[in-house]
Amino acid sequence: MLTRLVILLFALVVAATGCRSQSGKPKVAFVSNNAYDFWTFAQKGAEKAAAENDVELEFKKPQESSVEAQQQIIDSLIVRGFKGIAVSPNLPQNALAYYKDKVSSKVALVMADNDLPDPAARKCYIGTHNYRAGRSAGEFVKKAFPKGGKVAIFVGRIDSPNAVERRQGVLDVLAGKDLKDMDKTTPPDATDLDLGNGYTLIATKTDLGEVQKCQAHAEDMLVKTPDVNCMVGLWEYNPPAMLRAVQGSKNAKKPLIVAFDENPDTLKGIRTGEVVGTIVQDPYEFGYQSIKVLAKIIKADGKEDVLKNWPNITSNGSIFVAHQMITKDNIDAFEKKVKEILGK
Repeated sequence: MLTRLVILLFALVVAATGCRSQSGKPKVAFVSNNAYDFWTFAQKGAEKAAAENDVELEFKKPQESSVEAQQQIIDSLIVRGFKGIAVSPNLPQNALAYYKDKVSSKVALVMADNDLPDPAARKCYIGTHNYRAGRSAGEFVKKAFPKGGKVAIFVGRIDSPNAVERRQGVLDVLAGKDLKDMDKTTPPDATDLDLGNGYTLIATKTDLGEVQKCQAHAEDMLVKTPDVNCMVGLWEYNPPAMLRAVQGSKNAKKPLIVAFDENPDTLKGIRTGEVVGTIVQDPYEFGYQSIKVLAKIIKADGKEDVLKNWPNITSNGSIFVAHQMITKDNIDAFEKKVKEILGK
């Protein structure tokens, strides 16, 4: 509480610039949910959109992946006169009241990558259709083990909406359910669950965003369940941690990995054959679209609903950005695109 008070008092001192910067441009911000490399791509996209739409951008990456750290940043931005903020919220279900009561009435609020449970609390959501992305990961498992096998899932938090949706997408594909949108959810603590079609869910392991804990969980599973066939990592840092555990294992038979996101170690694993494939989102587009939307809303100043006719927006205000399945067949073209975005 004291830390937040200090931040707010400091922000009041610098608030004299108001809602516009010294350049006269409206100020907008993007606040990620952690500092992982995934967000570097979003920052590149956000910077391009800011330049094209003549707004001043601040891109914030909390070093601590927590609700409190995120909210301190957002509180400061509001006090400093920012009129538009895009956020990838940590624990959105727990933070809903904060966004509804303390943020959405003061700034144009966009959710990126992770949505709030109540669409009315934000202008729109921009990101992956996580359930369908999870289904694509399930297809990778089926490709590697068409006759079934033992599967384990790893993720930072299972109470995060994107984790719930991705996990369920994987499980529904293995269970043979043909769905476009998520229906019922499998209990997060389910173990040794017969999914049908020869597939068994050993367990879902969570690590609270701690890389070393993820690796430790994987190492423990390789000892206790050496016949695990496939390990699925739902967040960017999970697959590399799992890969290190597999590479360090003395088991004669080692499981394959199905991944999310474009961590360099994950891409190396695809080339070596240790990773079946990875589901990549488009964080560059998350950043680009978020800042573009905010700029349009701010400049409209309430005179028009700029989202009413926005391309591909759904009835609940979701703008889905297509995901991609990366394998040995298309990894060269994908890595070339990544280097272009990062300017390498």
